[in-house]
Amino acid sequence: MELYLHRYFKKGMNPFRSISELPDSEIPVFMKQYFPNHQWFHANPEQRIRNRRKVEQWLYKEFVKLGGEPETMYPCYFSLGASPFLSQFESFEGETSEVKIPLKKFSSKEISFTYPDSFFSTWLSEYNKHPLFDKELNGRVFTIEKMNELISQGAIPVGQSIGTQYYEYQFYIEAQVWNYDKLLSNVET
Repeated sequence: MELYLHRYFKKGMNPFRSISELPDSEIPVFMKQYFPNHQWFHANPEQRIRNRRKVEQWLYKEFVKLGGEPETMYPCYFSLGASPFLSQFESFEGETSEVKIPLKKFSSKEISFTYPDSFFSTWLSEYNKHPLFDKELNGRVFTIEKMNELISQGAIPVGQSIGTQYYEYQFYIEAQVWNYDKLLSNVET
């Protein structure tokens, strides 16, 4: 079975734009303009930006340790396989669009993975007494080879979710692509 990376985004927007490319002072302006109802972000934008920067620095360092060769300081985020949660995520505030790219288009030098997404993965590793914490999966960055191994062994839990103040968050495997040029040349809609 061929695996695909799925990128979900607000219809009409650039699918490969990241708010991380903006200065911190411009991120709240961008979010207010394009995502005015995004309660989670707007509840504490300064903290959300700090958390994002911290997680992306951690991803970058861990990816380099694994032999990755990032071409950017921040990745473009995908789910490995379709994610009904992301495709129906109300924070897109409008119609959701999707692009998908075959996983086989990427090498271990340009892609990394976390389970679940990098933000929850690091959160669970910090609060490792949480019942969903898995020391083999959370707070770790994986290569394409290791993620394929975990999937083939059935080591990735299916159907896990966690309730937050804003929504029921369904876990998925997050892929971080560190080569934006490669993305533009391999898009499938």
